[in-house]
Amino acid sequence: MSFGINIFFLFLIINISLSAQITPEQFNLQRDSLIAVRASLTAEKAVIKSEIDSLKEHIIFLEREIEETKLKLYIKKYGQENGMRVASGQIWKGMSEKMMRDSWGEPDKIDKNVEKWGVFTQWYYGNIIYFFRDGILTDWEEK
Repeated sequence: MSFGINIFFLFLIINISLSAQITPEQFNLQRDSLIAVRASLTAEKAVIKSEIDSLKEHIIFLEREIEETKLKLYIKKYGQENGMRVASGQIWKGMSEKMMRDSWGEPDKIDKNVEKWGVFTQWYYGNIIYFFRDGILTDWEEK
């Protein structure tokens, strides 16, 4: 059965190619048209590549601007020493939950226990758990 299907498709392809014959003038017109389209697409590709390169440079500039702005904001918010530590993503015992959130972003999960002797919070970032007591980082451990 597979052999019969292959013969049928071969016959179909031969018939299509025979009926699709064109004159040399038509061939030349189609070729010239395709050459023109290729030239146009090549030029458009060069323009787009140039725009992409320009945007990549602009992204680098904007990323630097964001980092500088964050540094200024955190220094204003937390003071020179702690602001620089938060902006660089450092973690230290004694930092606040706000500092941690500014430094590392939103945690994957937060567990909170309120007891009469304090509020105990665990923040999960991947496989690391950070322990806060009354909003201050006291310790951390890796799972």
